[in-house]
Amino acid sequence: MRLIYKSIAIVLTLLITASCAKEEMINPDPDFILSFQRDGKTDALAGSAFYVIPTGSGEFLTLFDGTPGRIWGEPGAKGTDFNKADSVSLQYSAAGVYTLTLVSTSAGDFGKEVSRKTKSVEINVVDERNAITLFNINGVDGLISSSNEITFSVPDIITDFNFPATFVLQSNLAKAYVNGVEQVSTVTVNNFAEPVVYTVKSAQGNEQQYTVKFSTFPASSEKQLTNFALGVGGNGEIGSIDEASKTINITANYATNLKLVRLVLGSSYASKILLSNAAFSDRKSYDISPTGIKTITVIAQDNSETTYSINVTTDDPVSSFTFAGLVPAPVGIIDKTAKTISIDVLKGTEITKLVAVWTGSVGKVTIGTVTQTNGTSVNNFSNPLTYTFYKGSTAGDKYAVTVNVK
Repeated sequence: MRLIYKSIAIVLTLLITASCAKEEMINPDPDFILSFQRDGKTDALAGSAFYVIPTGSGEFLTLFDGTPGRIWGEPGAKGTDFNKADSVSLQYSAAGVYTLTLVSTSAGDFGKEVSRKTKSVEINVVDERNAITLFNINGVDGLISSSNEITFSVPDIITDFNFPATFVLQSNLAKAYVNGVEQVSTVTVNNFAEPVVYTVKSAQGNEQQYTVKFSTFPASSEKQLTNFALGVGGNGEIGSIDEASKTINITANYATNLKLVRLVLGSSYASKILLSNAAFSDRKSYDISPTGIKTITVIAQDNSETTYSINVTTDDPVSSFTFAGLVPAPVGIIDKTAKTISIDVLKGTEITKLVAVWTGSVGKVTIGTVTQTNGTSVNNFSNPLTYTFYKGSTAGDKYAVTVNVK
C-alpha cells in the first residue's frame, strides 16, 4: 500500500512540475533563398514560376509577394501561409520591381509570448516573352506548330491573299514586325500568297520568328439543303425535302403566321444559303406565305449553286370536334365552306356544361373575348357559339358550333 501511495506522489509531482515549466519558443528566422538566384540568375522572368525556399526557422511562415493587396505592412494586406518543410511557387505576370517579404513568427509560454522577424528583398522582374499565342485570319485560327510555323488551309477558289491578321502576343510589351514594319492586330494587311515571316521582339529585345504559310485544297461542290423547319413564330413544323425534284414540302399549323416566322435551315459543308438573294439569318423572320418567298438557293464552296422551291400548305383550323366525358363520344360535322360545326348529343345530356375537345389549331382560340383551353374550358351550348381561331396574334377563321339534342 505504501508503494502505491509513493507512486501516486511521484506522478503528481511530475505533473505539477510539467505544468509549471515554461514552453520553449522556436527562434524565428525568416531567411530564404530564391530558386532563380540559386540557378545563377539575377532577375525573375515575367510569366515564369520560381520558388521561395525557406532556410531559417519559425513556427509560422507567411509570404507577401509585393503585388497590390499583398504588400507587407499595408493595412489589410494578405500573405500566403506555409511551413518550413514547404517551398512557395511564385510568378509575376508583369515586369517591374517587387518587394518580397517573408515573415517568420513563433509563440511561447502557451501563446502568451510572440516573436516575429521579417526579411525583405527587392525582386527585379524582366519580360522576355516573345511568343505568338493566337493567330487568326477571317475568323479561322492558324495551327501553330512547335517549329513556329503557322499554317492555314483554304479552298482553291481563293485568289486574293491580302488579309489583316488578328494575333495575340504572350506579353503586351512585345511587338511584332514583318520586314521591319510593326504589325497592328486586325489592322495591318499582308499578302499571304507567299510565306510571311513575323518577328516578335520582347521588351528585353530578344527575338523569335514565326512563318505563316497558306495551302489550298479543292473547293467543295456540295450544295444540298439538309434541313427546313419553322422556328420562332412557328409550331415546330418540319419540312420534307425532295432532293430529286429540289422541292420542299411543309404543312403549317393553322396557328402559324407564315408571314412572320423564323426558319431553321441546314445545308452542306461550307455552303451558303440565300433567301431573296440575301444571306440567310436565323435571327430574322421571313414571309413564306403564298405571297412570300418561293425559293431557296444553296451556293457551294466552289460557287456552284442549286435552287429549291417551297410548297407550303396550311392545316385547317379544326379537323375534328367532340365533347369530353360523353359516351359514346359525339362526332362534330365540320363544313369548311360554311364555317360551321354541327354536333349531335343524346337526350338528357347537360348541354349547359360541355367541354369541347378539338384537333387542328394549337394557337389562340376564343369565344367572344374569352380564351378557350382545349379539353378544359366549360361552356353553355344551349345556343350556337362561335369559335375564333387565330394566326399568331391575328384573328382568323370563325366557326359556329351548334349542338343538337336527339
